[in-house]
Amino acid sequence: MKRKLALLMLVMGILLMVTASASAGATTANGWYEGEEIYYILGGVEEGVTERGENDLYLIGGDRTYQANVAEFIPGESGYSPHWNVNVGGTAEGVTLDDILDSGFASSHYPEALFDDVEDILAAEEAGLVVIDHPGVVVLCPVISEKGAEAPGNMELPEDFPPFPDTF
Repeated sequence: MKRKLALLMLVMGILLMVTASASAGATTANGWYEGEEIYYILGGVEEGVTERGENDLYLIGGDRTYQANVAEFIPGESGYSPHWNVNVGGTAEGVTLDDILDSGFASSHYPEALFDDVEDILAAEEAGLVVIDHPGVVVLCPVISEKGAEAPGNMELPEDFPPFPDTF
């Protein structure tokens, strides 16, 4: 029930962000890719599409709930598309934040980001530390430069996040 509510809140949050920015420039956000910060435009949920291509986006604990999202591919790589399949990661049953931090899969950027690379998320899943939900949501979020994200008229989402709870 907790995860279903989180998934519903995810979709509603994405729709609200896109609606709020409709009268201004683009809404932009930071994210992570292989330990590096990236930026992208929030284009919103693609209606009637449950999966597209192989490009995945990982939301750790929910959409920007505790950290920026983690992208699997960036422009120039095989598999990249601005259409991202949404995946929501959380602690597996009986697992705590400390277990993940002690595992060797956590980012060196912690506490700014618990995960900053898809390979570490998938390895943590394989080790039984996290569970990944696939809600069947695709979002349009083209990767852009930091300069593009900060362009006049664009609205940047905050990069400050609350601390991770013991489980999420």
